[in-house]
Amino acid sequence: MKFGMWNWIVVVVYLLGMVAIGYWFMKREASSSTEAYFRGGQKIPFWVAGLSIFATMLSAITFMAVPGVAYAKDWNGYIGQWPILIIVPLVVMFYLPFYRRLNITTAYEYLEKRFNVATRVIGSVTFMLFHIGRVAIVLYLPALALSSVTDINVFAAIAVIGILCVIYTVMGGIEAVVWTDAIQALVLIGGALLCFGLIVSQVDGGLGAIGSAMSEEGKGITASWSFHDISIGKESTSGFVLFVAFMLANLPSYTSGQDVVQRYVTTSSEKEAAKSLWMNIVMVLVGSAIFFGLGTALFVFYQENPELMDPTLPTKDSVLPFFIMQNLPVGVAGLIIAGVFAAAQSTISSSLNSVATAFVTDVYGRLLKPESLDEERLSVAKWVVVILGVVGIGISCVLAEMGTDGVFMLFNRFIGFALGPLGGLFALGIFSRRPDGLAGLVALISGVLTVTVTYFLNEAGVINLMPLLYGAVGFLTTLGTGLVLGFWLRASDEDVRGLTIWTQKK
Repeated sequence: MKFGMWNWIVVVVYLLGMVAIGYWFMKREASSSTEAYFRGGQKIPFWVAGLSIFATMLSAITFMAVPGVAYAKDWNGYIGQWPILIIVPLVVMFYLPFYRRLNITTAYEYLEKRFNVATRVIGSVTFMLFHIGRVAIVLYLPALALSSVTDINVFAAIAVIGILCVIYTVMGGIEAVVWTDAIQALVLIGGALLCFGLIVSQVDGGLGAIGSAMSEEGKGITASWSFHDISIGKESTSGFVLFVAFMLANLPSYTSGQDVVQRYVTTSSEKEAAKSLWMNIVMVLVGSAIFFGLGTALFVFYQENPELMDPTLPTKDSVLPFFIMQNLPVGVAGLIIAGVFAAAQSTISSSLNSVATAFVTDVYGRLLKPESLDEERLSVAKWVVVILGVVGIGISCVLAEMGTDGVFMLFNRFIGFALGPLGGLFALGIFSRRPDGLAGLVALISGVLTVTVTYFLNEAGVINLMPLLYGAVGFLTTLGTGLVLGFWLRASDEDVRGLTIWTQKK
């Protein structure tokens, strides 16, 4: 389909608006110091931080892939949002106080204080490598879906989204990132609601027809809640297993992921940071329900209008943009496609800034050039953003050339695989005062090795494990190994003073 001039005008105006925000914060104070560039002067309103966390975590994976999953299958993936009801209270009660009271810029500074510099550097580098891959995946998904239903070239889409995102992130630092995230979160939800409302108005029976599809055609939550059906194999449909898998895959993002933890230290106080997290519970549960509901609505719409569906669509992730281009008026379609760009950019900009923060704070300023001045570190941070952006765009283009489907599941496996051991290490440090630095380092390495071996054994068919459980494997192996080693490799009381829940300074 032709995208059309008016649609392009809307998208271009939106993208230029994001760049203008970056320029605004650059002219204010984002370029004045690393404190402003990395932490926004600790004056971000809680509701902006909350919207930013939501946009960062959900991104284009939600906007495109979740409706595709609900359209093709069911709502079982929505079970993965329920752990937020446990994750946020845990973070507010146990993790947030450490990050605020220690006055740290990156989460990995805590690892050095609790264990040693090696765990800090390994943890930080692991996070950075994860986000290089994440940038590529998040760039690839919307570009592929858009190119499959419009005349937009997939490589051009990757380049436009990536380059403009790099520009406003370089200019405006974390303030530009969180404020654009907030705008993009609203565009994200608004676009989904607009599409949902349009579909409901066009299907026979409206909301009732969508509800019937969920209850009668197996499009709702179909997971089994029987203890007899509990299984950890690839074909498992156990709701309990899905809940635990998503819980241990997502918990590390909130406790050890610099892109989210960085939001905790941008607000004016611990109380304001906590409010942003409580707000995020509502955003996650309601926002995800909207996107799953949109997928079910698309299913009902094309069931009633099969002649309108293009059977040659390359992936289920293309269903939503296909509907947008087919049914929305010119200009409005451009606005919703801008939402797709928004979804991608919110995650990418967060990754770019957080990786720059981690590299400058944990590697450059700690190991490579500790004597460097703040002005030099700020310059290095901006170059890291540019280099990471170029690398991410390049890898994304390779993915586009190779072609791959099922990005939603790939992304969730990727999170658990990369961040599971890190989440286990942070839990070990905060909840146990026994393990010393060597115990923490060995535990982290064992977690990474175990989840890597598990992955290859699973791919070879030697074992049968639900890929979403990779996060649980890494998390529990790291935590368990550290607890056992702590019986022999014990930290002194002085070493852990103020660094565990048992020894923290109130």
